[in-house]
Amino acid sequence: MLALLAVALLIAPVGPFPILAIPFALLLLAFRPGDLFGIAAAAVLMILVFRVVEGDADGGWYMVRGWCLIAGGLFVGLSARNRPERLLDRSFTAVACATLLLVAAAMVRPDLGASADGWMGERIREAATMAHTLLLADPEVSAGTIGDSIGAAIDQWARFQRDVYPALLALATMAALALGWYFAGRRDSGDRPPPIRNFGFRDGYVWLLVAGLALLVLPLGAVAFRVGENATLFMALMFLARGGAILLWILTAATTSAWTWVLLGIGMVLAYPFVFGAALVIGIGDTWLHVREKLEERAANGPGRG
Repeated sequence: MLALLAVALLIAPVGPFPILAIPFALLLLAFRPGDLFGIAAAAVLMILVFRVVEGDADGGWYMVRGWCLIAGGLFVGLSARNRPERLLDRSFTAVACATLLLVAAAMVRPDLGASADGWMGERIREAATMAHTLLLADPEVSAGTIGDSIGAAIDQWARFQRDVYPALLALATMAALALGWYFAGRRDSGDRPPPIRNFGFRDGYVWLLVAGLALLVLPLGAVAFRVGENATLFMALMFLARGGAILLWILTAATTSAWTWVLLGIGMVLAYPFVFGAALVIGIGDTWLHVREKLEERAANGPGRG
């Protein structure tokens, strides 16, 4: 649960409260209709989310809440079926359908997409300016080439985040949907977020990564490039999480003492570029290798068997 909460809080390119609160309130209303406490909690959350503060109700304010209502409503509908899909698949499907609906709306009304990009770009510039001010408050840091390098890095990150905020918003929303499902009391249904070491998803999702890479490489224009950029980043982070889960699964099986965990943690921090790269490669390769299943099968067969 903490990992999902961290994703929703840290990756969300906008304030995380609506992303967390709206799906949770919708799930309470849909699956706990006879629970007065649940209804009251949902009502309070909706009031807090849609409470208009003077100067806040701009286009982006409505965009964020509209996105959360659409994604949350789709997730509730998918979860209410007689034989719902797995939790991650429902979250992915809800976010994908919500994205397609908004893309279709932007095609009909191009000003909507431009308005969303403009609002998000303004928020990112404000955050970059604040970070720049805080980091360069120290005269020793701001002096010389160090200050210029920090400023250039912040500006580059702000431009990148403006281009890929849809992918970050989609990932944060998926995490919020899973959290809402769990805390709305549906964990007893047997459909709950798995432990981190067991995280995985359908192998067919790899084709979204392939499509994203194709859009990045092929000269199809700026719009296709941005779609490919977001699809590639989205799936790269998903496969990175999958590979990290496999590494954690292996370490859990091999580690026998707390001191070993401490040493491994220090090593991972010091060698994080290698660890991240290895996790991404393992996550993608697991599409065909199914590392955990084969290791479990080998352990069950025992040494020298099978």
